[in-house]
Amino acid sequence: MTPQESREFTERLEKAALLLLETEMYRKPDDLARRFGLPVPVVRYWWRKTDQITRPVDQSQLSPREVKSIRKASQTLEGWEKVKRYRPECGAKLTGGRRCKRSVVIRQPEGWSLGALADRCRLHGGLSKRPRKKAKDDEE
Repeated sequence: MTPQESREFTERLEKAALLLLETEMYRKPDDLARRFGLPVPVVRYWWRKTDQITRPVDQSQLSPREVKSIRKASQTLEGWEKVKRYRPECGAKLTGGRRCKRSVVIRQPEGWSLGALADRCRLHGGLSKRPRKKAKDDEE
């Protein structure tokens, strides 16, 4: 998953979560986060960035368009999986010429502005703590 795809994926999650919170399908961001397995600080941050105005919705009198948008938002959030086997592969080139098959890492809540998923696994730069080595030029 490229960084751009990760950002788009995160934006879709954010829009879906905010729609469900604004229509009062879930009363608090914490309830929504626990229901769909999202990091609680991330959903709280999304909710704080909005004006936090909710509109009570009578579920028996929803238009078909509103029902569809709520269902689509729920499906988008249900598609979010923390399970490793559903995440894309790292794909870093290994010494034997093969590609790394480990799944990419989920970023910390502070880094979700860059996207929910990093582009590499922990071993190959997803959340590694050490600085990356820069290749030295032979010309110098």
